Amino acid sequence: MASFEREVMNRLVRVESKLVRGFEELGVNIDKDNDWLTVDDNARVIYVSTLGRSLTVMLTDMGRNGATHVDKEYEIIHKGEVVGTVMFRPAY
Repeated sequence: MASFEREVMNRLVRVESKLVRGFEELGVNIDKDNDWLTVDDNARVIYVSTLGRSLTVMLTDMGRNGATHVDKEYEIIHKGEVVGTVMFRPAY
């Protein structure tokens, strides 16, 4: 690949990364995998398949997937281990 083409590709990758991060910070889940998060509302537990999402997207998707206990903590489970907790405060 010529130097010019490599530079264009590098810039496009940076622009894409900034767009993805901007949308994530707005709470927009742009990933194709809509099943990345499931909610056990009675136990106040959420199961996530990735840790690569923003908290804003997590909170938005929690509401979409059945979380109802506003201002209560939910445990975050990833690969069978508790990796944290999050206070459910929906953005909507």
